[in-house]
Amino acid sequence: MAGNKIPLLYSSAHSQHAPPVELWNGKLVNYPEVPRRIETIRECLEPSGLVDFHAYDETVSKDDLAAVHDRGMLDYLETMASGVESFLNDPDNFYETGDQMSVQEYFFPAVFPVRPSMMRIKDSTGGHHGYYCFDMEAPIGKGTWDAALHAASLALKGADMLLAGESGVVYSLCRPPGHHVGPDFFGGYCYLNNAALAAKRLTQSGKVALIDVDYHHGNGSQTIFWDNPEVLFGSLHAHPDEEYPYYSGYEDETGGPSAPGANLNYPLRRRSSQTAYLQAFDDLMAKVRAFQPEAIVVSLGFDTYKDDPVAFFNVDEFGYHHMGRGVAAFGLPLLLVQEGGYCVEALGDCAEAVVRGVRRT
Repeated sequence: MAGNKIPLLYSSAHSQHAPPVELWNGKLVNYPEVPRRIETIRECLEPSGLVDFHAYDETVSKDDLAAVHDRGMLDYLETMASGVESFLNDPDNFYETGDQMSVQEYFFPAVFPVRPSMMRIKDSTGGHHGYYCFDMEAPIGKGTWDAALHAASLALKGADMLLAGESGVVYSLCRPPGHHVGPDFFGGYCYLNNAALAAKRLTQSGKVALIDVDYHHGNGSQTIFWDNPEVLFGSLHAHPDEEYPYYSGYEDETGGPSAPGANLNYPLRRRSSQTAYLQAFDDLMAKVRAFQPEAIVVSLGFDTYKDDPVAFFNVDEFGYHHMGRGVAAFGLPLLLVQEGGYCVEALGDCAEAVVRGVRRT
């Protein structure tokens, strides 16, 4: 597809979600999933001549989101975001400690129920948050729902453009990311599963391969499609013995009874070489080809980059170019969905390398 510009879908609504801190090993640290991540990619690609930039601000309905997500979780996210300021300003909700957590504009979960022994969540706000959120890395602020909704809408718009034949490749610049979100749980900086929503939509045209190249395992995407033979989920990621999310991503997780072999995990040890990573990627591409999908969705994480501050792989621009060529080689409708990546100053170059690979330039 040399010479064809790729539609780049973007919404400024992502900037409404900007948690200032997270709790890491008992310390408050700067939240790495910042709005600047997306702006850096946009500022690199928009003038490059490689993409057609589309600012897109329409939003989908909850019915669209319910294709892969529990309505109770969706209602909670929207309701909590709309009422978070009044909740945080209620002195009865905090101890009189004067600590920093009580003055932030984001609500963090504190208790996580162990199913099925703690099921009486009823109307407790704190109970609901811990019930649906599985860690402390997905706080909710007043702009969180709107940002997540727009991100999901970008992914679904990209899928619809592919289905309509408007383009053979689309890049949805989604933020917040989404691959840690399952049917009824969210976490890991993620609130709605953008890539899974798009993959589900694209099954209208046949089987879909969802390829996850983020550093962390897409536990949410795996859960959503675990027993769905229409979607092949393949993931290259840090080994769960060593890295978040710890409880999923092992090689022997291969799919449910209705979809045996439709879940492929490639867990790699910390500091694996780029050669080892690309060998695993090429092996996954061979299995994708054998699956014979009608469309491909890529959960495109750049935290595999060699200088990422929170990850330990060694992929560089050559590797991202190789991956772009690899997913484009199928000649199928292709949707790139932005996930993680926290070396902000390098994200534009990483994205451009992928796009040039897809375009074979």
